[in-house]
Amino acid sequence: MMSKKGFYDVLKYVKDNEGIHYNEVLKYAFDRKIVESRASITIILNGLTDLGLLERSVTPTRPIRTTYKISKKGSHIINKLKEVEATFTTTS
Repeated sequence: MMSKKGFYDVLKYVKDNEGIHYNEVLKYAFDRKIVESRASITIILNGLTDLGLLERSVTPTRPIRTTYKISKKGSHIINKLKEVEATFTTTS
């Protein structure tokens, strides 16, 4: 699932911006042309949450706000992926 377009980019962005709201992730993804629709970012965020890489919290007061932060598992995975990425950039 992590190989699907946008999953890694969104995971890194949430890690770098702890406690980020859905609309901020959406704006980031649109600005960088990672996704072309709200549905796509929702699929990515739900997928990362289902994998246990992100934690999702919803504020029930108006306006309803959905906030994402990286989980311990997600932080571990992103660090390992960055190590692999660094290995390929130093050997290229």
